[in-house]
Amino acid sequence: MMTLKRAVERHLRFGIVRSFIKKEFKQMFRDPRMRMTMFVPPVVMLLLNGYAISTDVEDIRMAVYDADRTRASRELVERFTASGYFIADAALDSEKQIARLLDTGAVELVLHVERGFSRRITSGKKAALQIIVDGTDSSRAAVIVAYVNEITAGFSSAYLDRRVRSLAISKNIQMVKFKPPVELRERSLFNPQLLSRYFFLSGLLGMLVSIVAISMTSMAIVKEREAGTIDQIIVSPIRPAELIAGKIVPYAIVAFIDIVLITAVMVAWFKVPFNGSVLFLFASGILFIVATSAMGLFISTISKTQQQAILSTFLFFIPALLFSGFIFPIYAMPETIQAITLLNPFRYFITISRAVFLKGAGAIVLWKELAALVIIALVLFYFSARRFRRGLE
Repeated sequence: MMTLKRAVERHLRFGIVRSFIKKEFKQMFRDPRMRMTMFVPPVVMLLLNGYAISTDVEDIRMAVYDADRTRASRELVERFTASGYFIADAALDSEKQIARLLDTGAVELVLHVERGFSRRITSGKKAALQIIVDGTDSSRAAVIVAYVNEITAGFSSAYLDRRVRSLAISKNIQMVKFKPPVELRERSLFNPQLLSRYFFLSGLLGMLVSIVAISMTSMAIVKEREAGTIDQIIVSPIRPAELIAGKIVPYAIVAFIDIVLITAVMVAWFKVPFNGSVLFLFASGILFIVATSAMGLFISTISKTQQQAILSTFLFFIPALLFSGFIFPIYAMPETIQAITLLNPFRYFITISRAVFLKGAGAIVLWKELAALVIIALVLFYFSARRFRRGLE
C-alpha cells in the first residue's frame, strides 16, 4: 500500500515538474527573437572568433636599414624575407626614419645592418647587427627575437662553412665531414602544425555554451518575480528543488543543442581535429551545462530585478573566463588565484574539451575534471534551492 502511494506521489511530482518544463519551453519559443538569440549568436561568435583569434606569429612587418649595401648584407636580408615570417615593408636611408615607423606602428621590427658588416666578417671579426623590436606585445616580441636569432645563427653557420671550404680548397686540404654528436628530431603531438586556432577554438566551446546557459537561467526566477507570477508559484504544491529542476531542464536542452551545433561547425568549417569520443564530450557537456545553469539560477534567486541579474551575470562571467585557462595558463597565475580557479566550472570543461578534441582523452584521464563538475553542479543546485526557499519565507 505504501509502495503504491509513493509511486502515485512520484508520478504527481513528475507531472508538476513536467508542466513547468512545458511552460518554460512555450515562453522561450513564443518570441521569434528569442529563438534567434538561442541558436544564432553562438554560431556567429564562433565564426568571428575562429577567424580573429590567433597567436601565430607571422607576417611580421619589417623595415631594413642597410648601411653596408654589400652582397653579404643583401644575403642576410634575403634570409629574413625568404623565411616566410618577415615582410620587408620599408627600406630606410637614415636612422632618423626608425623612430617614426615604430611610433606609428607601421613596422614591428627594424633590421639595421651597420656599415662595414661585410668587411668585418670577411676579416674574421665579429660584425654588429642591430634589431629594434616593438615590445608593446611582449609575447609576440619574444617570438620575433627568437626568429631573428635562428636566422642569424643560420647565416653565421653558412658563412663560416663557406669560408672553411674556401680555405681548404686554397690549401689543398682534404675536407673531413663532421657529424654533430646529437641529432635533434622534433615531433609535436596532438597539434603537429602548432596552430593556435585549434587550441583556442577547442576551448571556446565552453564559453559559448555558458553564455546561453547562464544568461537565460539568470532571468528565470527574477522574471517570474517582475511579472507577478511568483505568487502563483508560492501557493502551488511544487517544491523548491522541483522548481529549480523545471527551470534548468529547458535551458539545458537548448544549451546541449548549441554544443552539438558548435562542435559540428568547428569540425566541418574550421577543420579542428576531433580525436576523442563524441559521447564523452556530450556527456561532460551536460554536466557543465547543469553546473552553469545552476549558477545562473542562483544569480536569479539573489537578484531583485532583471537589470541586477544581467549585471551579476557579467560580474561572474568575466572573472570566470579569465581564470579558466582559456587565454592565460593557470600554472602561471599566483597560487591564491590558482586555488580560486578550483571553484570555477569553466576551468574543468575547457580542460575536457581541449583534451577530447586534440588528445583524444577519455574518462580514464579526465575523471577528476568530471568529478569536480558533478560536485560543483550539486553544490550550486543545493544553494539555489535553499536560497529560493528562503525567498518564499
